[in-house]
Amino acid sequence: MMMIIRNVRVFHEENPVHVRLESGMVMDVYPADPAVKEGMDGHGYFLVSGFTDLHVHGAGGADFSCGEAEKVIQADAMLTRLGTTSYLATTFYLPDGPNDHLNILRDLFHSGRCPGMKGIHLEGPFIAPEKRGGILPDRIAPYKRSILEDITNTCGDALKMMTIAPEIDETESIIRDMKSRDIIASFGHSNANAEETRQALEMGVDHVTHICNAMRPIHHRETGPIPEIVNSGATVQIISDGVHLAPRMVRFLASLLGYSRCVCITDGMLSTGLPDGEYVYQGKAFRAKNGEARFIHDDGLIGTNLSVREIAARFMHFTACSLEDAVRTVTENPCRVLGTHPFHDCVQPGSVADLLLVDQDLNLHHVWKDGNLVV
Repeated sequence: MMMIIRNVRVFHEENPVHVRLESGMVMDVYPADPAVKEGMDGHGYFLVSGFTDLHVHGAGGADFSCGEAEKVIQADAMLTRLGTTSYLATTFYLPDGPNDHLNILRDLFHSGRCPGMKGIHLEGPFIAPEKRGGILPDRIAPYKRSILEDITNTCGDALKMMTIAPEIDETESIIRDMKSRDIIASFGHSNANAEETRQALEMGVDHVTHICNAMRPIHHRETGPIPEIVNSGATVQIISDGVHLAPRMVRFLASLLGYSRCVCITDGMLSTGLPDGEYVYQGKAFRAKNGEARFIHDDGLIGTNLSVREIAARFMHFTACSLEDAVRTVTENPCRVLGTHPFHDCVQPGSVADLLLVDQDLNLHHVWKDGNLVV
C-alpha cells in the first residue's frame, strides 16, 4: 500500500518535502509541491523516525516479566501508540527459576507478534546487591558460568543487552563471552570504584545503564565510576525525567558527554500510558503519579510512567538543546548501540517507515508503524 505524507519537514532538508511510503519503507523524499493534494497533510510539522527505548519494563498495564504473551503484546501496542516504535524488553533472570517469561519474550521476538521488540535487556543477575535499586533480591546472584550458559541458552539471539556490575568475579571472562555472542555489556547496578570501572571499560564495556542511578556518586578522593565513564567513549543511558536526575544534572552530563553519547531512556513501568493511580509490580504495590513510579511501602523510586518521547522533551527543556539533538537521543544514538543505524533512525529512501509527526515542542500528532498509520 502506498501513502504520501505531504508538507513536512525533515532534519536533513532545508525546505518542506513530501514523503512517499510503500511496503513498510520510505521510498522517496522530494520537494513539496503545493499543487499536490494526495495523501495526508503534515501541516509543516517535523517527520522523524520512530523512537527507540533501550530500557523499558512495560506499558499499558502489562510488564515484560509477567510471563503472559497477550499482555506483552498489549504493552508493545501501547508503546507504539506513544511513539516508541522500537525497544528492548527489559526484564530479569531468576537464578532459582522459573524463567518462563524469557521463553515467551524470545518466542515473541522471533514471531514478529511484537513488532516493536528488538530484543531483550536483562538487568542482572550479576549486579551488586547494595546497588540493586528497585530490583528484588531474588533476581541477583554471584557469577557462575552455569548461570550465564542458562541465560544465553534460554534467551538465544533475542538477548541484546545485559547490565552487569564489573566488580564481580571473572569480569573479563563474562565480558569476553558476551561480546562473542553480540550481547551488549552495560555497566550498571554497580558499587565499582574508579579503577574497577576503568578496567571494565578497557575490557570492552561500552554502554552504561541509567548513569548516576544505582552506582557510586562522585567523591573528591575516590572519584567512583562517573568520571571514568565520562572520559571513555561509552554511550550512556539518561533518565531525564527531572527526578532520577535533577534537571541541572541532566544539563551537566550532556555538556560533558556531548549529545552523540546521550541515550534517553524511560525505565518505564507497566503504568506507562495509563492514568495516575496505584498498580502492582512483581507482587508489590506502587503509585504512579506525575510521571514517577514509587513503591507504596517505602516510597522507593522504581521507574517512570513516561514515554521516551516525553523523556526526550524534558531533555530538550533541561539542556536547551535543539529539537534535532533531542530527537537524536532517542533515534540515532540508541540505534547505533543496537547496530540498526541508519535503517531505523533516518527519514530517507530505504529506511523503515516507523515514523512520527511531531511539532517543535515534541508534541506527538501521528504515528506510523511499518508504513501503517497507528495514531
